[in-house]
Amino acid sequence: MQSYYEKPKFKLYNANCLDLLAELPESSVDMVFADPPYLLSNGGFTVHAGRRVSVNKGEWDKSNGLKKDFEFHLAWIEAVKRVLKPHGTIWISGTYHSIYLLLQVMKL
Repeated sequence: MQSYYEKPKFKLYNANCLDLLAELPESSVDMVFADPPYLLSNGGFTVHAGRRVSVNKGEWDKSNGLKKDFEFHLAWIEAVKRVLKPHGTIWISGTYHSIYLLLQVMKL
């Protein structure tokens, strides 16, 4: 898979995480920064700068129900664990809407 941006000792990819992680060798990554879907796209609205705006980001951000959302997070976190070096680290962005589910997955 071709990197989106590259410098010495650094590569940035724009791809489906499960596809990309499957191609990487085991214990080969020092750090992963993940910004998984917050699963907030539900046809609703919010207020931004005094204006009503849609919360829909796209199909990729729609919840598939608790069980499938949990399974998705479990799949990508397990894939990350496989490629991280023994002393590697992972940074995960989230909102209060999604971070608690991720924490439960990470406890497994």
